[in-house]
Amino acid sequence: MREDYYTKNKEQILYTLNEKRFFSINDIANILDKLKEENLVSNSLSQNDFYLKLLYDGLISHTITIRDVEKIRYTLNKEFNIYDFVYSLERNGFFSMFTSLNIQGFTNFRENFIFISKERMQRVNFSSKNITQEAIDKAFSNKPRKTKAYNTIYNYNIVMLESNNTQGVGIINYNGYKVSSINRAFVEIISNIQYSKTPYDVIGEFRQLKDKLDINEIFKIIEKFDFIYPYYQLAGYYLEKIGFLKEELSRFFNNKTNLIFYTMKNKTNYDLDEYWGIKY
Repeated sequence: MREDYYTKNKEQILYTLNEKRFFSINDIANILDKLKEENLVSNSLSQNDFYLKLLYDGLISHTITIRDVEKIRYTLNKEFNIYDFVYSLERNGFFSMFTSLNIQGFTNFRENFIFISKERMQRVNFSSKNITQEAIDKAFSNKPRKTKAYNTIYNYNIVMLESNNTQGVGIINYNGYKVSSINRAFVEIISNIQYSKTPYDVIGEFRQLKDKLDINEIFKIIEKFDFIYPYYQLAGYYLEKIGFLKEELSRFFNNKTNLIFYTMKNKTNYDLDEYWGIKY
């Protein structure tokens, strides 16, 4: 009996699919079109029949719902890789926060939380906006806000974030993923402290990584983010606690405002670091 094209070229077809790791139903359609162009399957093979053949050959699906949108991803790999799965959820996404540090082997902090971010298409400029002490005090007396774009799968907490368009500053390639560099991750973490346990945990983790931090790069990243809040002085506060000397942090101090800022929101009692103007 004559073999059909799929059976004849199955090894090459499955290799092509395995290279992609996880794929959507639209990806399956695109892969089928590509296979037809390469004469690896019959032009008459329908998407449904192709899907059924893949199911027979071990195709499995994993599903997560984010903001009421069901996201189904397919794979031929029997072992579930959380990073590959999450990376497939967000086009133009990159691993951020502590997830980027965990992937790069710097930490293993809260490994059950997976942060994937994307930058806004259009940049929001805050440099022309003024912020008052009253507005800061009011904002930081409230409970911290967290994204609604999250859910769990297999005991992992998936959190999808969005940042200002920085033209990818501090985003690097690592082991097939786009991830935040250690310096960008530092800025992301101190400006989104609600996703960490406490500022003290952050200081403790980065104290071990002090020699890997580049304070000039951190300054440039804050500059590129163009925050409305005074993050130069907050970064200076954290970097001193991590182990840098005040003399090394003069660029941050020179950009310090007259405003008092906070490490975190909605704390009952704060102490004040007068040098940096930071309540902690």
